[in-house]
Amino acid sequence: MKNKWPLLPIVLTTFSMQAFGEEQNDAQAVQEPEVILSIVTQTEETVPSLNCDQAIENELVIDTVILQTEETEQKVPEQEVKPISMQAPDEEPNTPAPEMMATSTCCWFDDVQPLLEFKFGYFIFADSKMRDIYDRGGLDLQLSASYPVWRWLDIYGSVEYFRLHGKSLGGNQETSIWEIPLSLGLKPIITITNTVQYYIAIGPRYFFVHQHNKSEFVDKNLSQNGIGGFVNTGFNFFPLKHLCIDVYGEYSYGRLHFHPDHELVFGRTIQVGGFAFGGGLGYSF
Repeated sequence: MKNKWPLLPIVLTTFSMQAFGEEQNDAQAVQEPEVILSIVTQTEETVPSLNCDQAIENELVIDTVILQTEETEQKVPEQEVKPISMQAPDEEPNTPAPEMMATSTCCWFDDVQPLLEFKFGYFIFADSKMRDIYDRGGLDLQLSASYPVWRWLDIYGSVEYFRLHGKSLGGNQETSIWEIPLSLGLKPIITITNTVQYYIAIGPRYFFVHQHNKSEFVDKNLSQNGIGGFVNTGFNFFPLKHLCIDVYGEYSYGRLHFHPDHELVFGRTIQVGGFAFGGGLGYSF
């Protein structure tokens, strides 16, 4: 018995130490879940916050990329289709199609050129009594020129000559008359096609008239001059660039009073103008 009891304190000491160790382990076991729980809680609170920030940044980046893509798609047609006036200096100009070039050919009359003409036509008096005396009319010769003064407007001038033969009324005696009219006026020109133009000329005309009679009852020679007016119109055709073919019609008016020297003959006023129709050839400078 003496040998057994001395071991009792050792056993009790050992048992108490083991119990104390188990209590410490239980306390650590109780504390460790709290630590683990706090770590998990902190991790759960941190990770979602980081994920939200990244998601927001990713959404912003995606929206920015989408907007840039839409702007690029809107700008692409403007870069692909450019008007001719916005071409870069290094780019070659667009060459029009042959059909467009044919229709856009510049005509000769954009700037009207000076024209010199020789005309010939048939003249008859407008006065009925003069037509009764000079019933056959006569050849009318003209030399005319026109010079551009403003775009489609020319200044026009001409010198004319014609001579008519007839017979006196009642006495059936020969008589003749010749005239030299001088004209100056304006000539508007209208371009119809590349080779055809229409014109009208109007202005004053000065008449020189001389009549020769073979009758013994009237003065053999009568002369008079005076001012009147004229208007003519026609078409110019250009089969070649400088060659002009003219078809025209003209009316002139001038009343002149003749003073005979014969005592038994009374003077009278006569309309010495009339109508002329004909053609001409000209050269365009």
